Amino acid sequence: MNSNILRCLIAVLAASWVYLGSTPLQAQSDNARLEQMLKSTGFNYKTHNANTWSIEFERKTLGKFRVIISTGSEIVVTFAILAKKANINKTPRMIETLLTANHEYDYTKVGLDKDGDLFVRIDTRSRLIDSRELKDVIDQVANASEEVFVKVAGSIKR
Repeated sequence: MNSNILRCLIAVLAASWVYLGSTPLQAQSDNARLEQMLKSTGFNYKTHNANTWSIEFERKTLGKFRVIISTGSEIVVTFAILAKKANINKTPRMIETLLTANHEYDYTKVGLDKDGDLFVRIDTRSRLIDSRELKDVIDQVANASEEVFVKVAGSIKR
């Protein structure tokens, strides 16, 4: 009886070790896969670390800004910061505009992050993304950034 318990305990420990040990390898392969996809998008990008990249854009009203791509646990977050908290004049009209923008875009999130900065973001499951989808997401974030900024530019100090 004790040998059965011991075998069961060993099996559980071995399964746990395999499961926990495989997670970092999966994260590494997701990062490498994403970087390979970034290369195939045709964008010039900058690598910041093993799981963060950025692409420079310039638009008529927003000017120069970066779209940042970062991987997390089974997720790819693609975002742009449009204005820092200190430069935002939060009015009820501006907040209403942001809420309306959230309704207008299907996959794009628009809002204020935990630091109070204005952002545009799309979250994608890493297992579902391919090069074409990544390029589309980056373009969507860049284009929505300009559109949202135009709508709230009167509330942003430059």
